[in-house]
Amino acid sequence: MAKKRDFTGGYKTYDPEADGYGSSWDWKKSFNQRMSKEDAEDVLGVDDPYYILKIKRSATSAEIKKAYYKLAMIYHPDKNPGDVENAKAMMQKINAAYSILVK
Repeated sequence: MAKKRDFTGGYKTYDPEADGYGSSWDWKKSFNQRMSKEDAEDVLGVDDPYYILKIKRSATSAEIKKAYYKLAMIYHPDKNPGDVENAKAMMQKINAAYSILVK
C-alpha cells in the first residue's frame, strides 16, 4: 500500500533552485490548486479568460478543464527549458483564466 503524501505546493511553491516542480504527485497537486478570483483578475488584467484558454463562451466545465490541461502541458516551464520566463508567464495566465472560470 502506497504511503499518503503531504503536499504544500503546486505552482505557488515553485523553487527555481530545484529541478522543476518535483514528482508527478506534486504536478497533479499544482493542477488542482486555485488562486482567488481577485488574484486571477489582477494577473489577467483585461485579457479574456475564454480567449486565453481558446474555448467558446458556451463551454462546459469539462471542456474548460480539458482546455486547461492541454495548454498547461504545452506551456509548463519544465516542457520549455529554453524559454522558461515566457512559459512561466503563460502558465500564470492559464492558471488565472482557469481560476476565474471554475468559480
